[in-house]
Amino acid sequence: MRSVYFQRPLEYQLLTESEEWHQGQRVRGSLRLKNIGTEALSAQQSMISLGHALKKDIKAGEANWHVYGELSLDFPELSSGQDHLIRWEMPLPSDCPITDKSGALHLLFGDENALEQGGRIDLQVVLHPMLQSFLQTFTTQFKFLEKYRKFSGGWTEIKLIPPDSGEFPSLDELLLNLKMVEERMELWYVFRLKGLTRDGESLKARRKKKEVEQALGADSYELPGVFPNRSLFRERIDEALAVARLGI
Repeated sequence: MRSVYFQRPLEYQLLTESEEWHQGQRVRGSLRLKNIGTEALSAQQSMISLGHALKKDIKAGEANWHVYGELSLDFPELSSGQDHLIRWEMPLPSDCPITDKSGALHLLFGDENALEQGGRIDLQVVLHPMLQSFLQTFTTQFKFLEKYRKFSGGWTEIKLIPPDSGEFPSLDELLLNLKMVEERMELWYVFRLKGLTRDGESLKARRKKKEVEQALGADSYELPGVFPNRSLFRERIDEALAVARLGI
């Protein structure tokens, strides 16, 4: 991905090595600074910030950036027409926001005021590979259907609809919340149940919410060769789903 920003007499050109990144991955790229003026320029300091904001706020020009990381790059003196390139890398936190319909992480670049006035590239950030493997186990082994995923309150929230097999007659929907904190996988299931209860001689609709929390360490969810322990994933999912099988 490539973005160019002009702040005369300077031209900034930011380039990233990929178009998609996983939570916890290192974003790599380069920043090229060019003197497009007619006079020589002294040494310059440029900034690259990793920030998240809501798309509607960005569109309205009122972005409130939550900064997850910053880089300071020192460029040498540049004569007229001369450019200089610096390669850089920046880690994405393992629990950083994924890209969804409402917001995205951006690389903001320029001088020390890059957050307010500078160039930017929006990053396509997807789930941490281990979290994606966990979710895939859920949808393939237990036949749940994913309706959406979004970043909310520090978690990736995924709405899942139960299968039509009749195994979960009281389960209306499941909100599966995932995040990787350093190397600990945290799981938070929110089951929304429905059913009928007797009120005298009539039946009354009833709804109830049940929650289950789990945490897995890297020594358990990661097999040699950095492969996901899908057997463990199935066990933990099945344990959580026991709450839904009980009904209201």
